Amino acid sequence: MAQSAIDYAIWYLSRYPKTEQEIRIILYKKWYNSDDISHCMDVLKKNDFINDEKFTESFLYSEVEKKWRPLFIIKQKLIQRGIDKWLLSKKISENQEELTNWMRKAIKKEIEAYKKKWVDWFDIIQKLMRRWYQLADIKSVIKEWAENN
Repeated sequence: MAQSAIDYAIWYLSRYPKTEQEIRIILYKKWYNSDDISHCMDVLKKNDFINDEKFTESFLYSEVEKKWRPLFIIKQKLIQRGIDKWLLSKKISENQEELTNWMRKAIKKEIEAYKKKWVDWFDIIQKLMRRWYQLADIKSVIKEWAENN
């Protein structure tokens, strides 16, 4: 039965990387017992199929740089997926400079898109704040953008 749980978990992981908690939940939903799930988690961790630390790094990169999502929303998503708050704060502090640069780049691109449409500064700030960007970050990017243009 434990091998069946391992096979199912590997199949599930092959579709998209998951956190340890997500795998545990899906195995419980498939009615595997606790001993089988524990054995399965040990095997998956030993073979590095599940690594919450790597998952957190790749998720941060994907969401901030590629999809331009604000850090606040990403934190909530990772906590929902079962990432430990300590691990999350560690990864954010390790990559703080990169995350800030990516976030500033995202704000700058949005500002440029809005300015092409002749949107007022007040409306731009409101729209960016509705997307959960911090006001201080928005102001600093606007100041930098105004100096360069």
